[in-house]
Amino acid sequence: MFGSRITSQTHRSEEENPFLLSFSDLMASLLAIFILALIVMMIQLHLQKKELEKERENIRVTTEELLERLKDIRETQDSINSAITGINLREKSLSTLLNGIREDLEAKGIEIIVAENGSVLRIPEEALTFESGKFEIKGEYHSSADAIGYVLLTSLQRTENRKILDTVFIEGHTDAAPNYQKMGNWGLSTYRAISLWKFWTDTPGNCAQLKDLKAAAQSGATDQKPLISVSGYAETRPTGKLPPSSGQTDTIEKGNSADRRIDIRFTLASSEKENLEELKGKVTELRTKTQDLIERLESHGK
Repeated sequence: MFGSRITSQTHRSEEENPFLLSFSDLMASLLAIFILALIVMMIQLHLQKKELEKERENIRVTTEELLERLKDIRETQDSINSAITGINLREKSLSTLLNGIREDLEAKGIEIIVAENGSVLRIPEEALTFESGKFEIKGEYHSSADAIGYVLLTSLQRTENRKILDTVFIEGHTDAAPNYQKMGNWGLSTYRAISLWKFWTDTPGNCAQLKDLKAAAQSGATDQKPLISVSGYAETRPTGKLPPSSGQTDTIEKGNSADRRIDIRFTLASSEKENLEELKGKVTELRTKTQDLIERLESHGK
């Protein structure tokens, strides 16, 4: 009976103090919230890990592409440097060839001008010139013309010289005086070049072998083209040398004797130039790919 009274009082005390139940519910709720927050945080960390792995993969791929572009750029630079070196060596060899011809002619008392960046032998009017409107070589110039042809032949017969050459042009030129004959100054300039060429090759003698020279630079070709060609440029390439006349009208009517001339132009045979054209396209392609890569890297950094 006494024990029953104590138990009854205990139950009544718990019912009268609901704080104990509320605290238990609160702790349970907090635990649930903590677990939920932990789950959300774990999900976020997982997503961030996935995003980080994706970003890391993008960076890896981008880095590989960057290294590939840098390797392509380095190889292209090496190829360009090699081509330029080859061209420079050929240009140096050409300069040596033309200066050698000039020196050989100077030893014979004939002054020759190396012009246009070392690619042209210009025969001045003192050694060979033409009357206005004429293309025949006057007798007073036969000796110097023959000497020029002989020295040219001697130089071009050397294989090491022909190897660097594509074509040697015998170029005829006129002054600016109007020519009313058929074909005008264009025909006249071409006939002047032909006249010198025939003088060298039609008469058996020291220079006839010029017409037998072949371009030795075309490696792998089944047939070799003739080394020497003729061309005419009318009045389109004046020397710029001032004529004796001081009046412009007189200059046009009488013409400038310095422009009535023959130039011998040497053009280089160079596979490097073809390679440079191919490399030009390669550089353009690399520029496009590199720009795209830069834009992607910039987007990753934002």
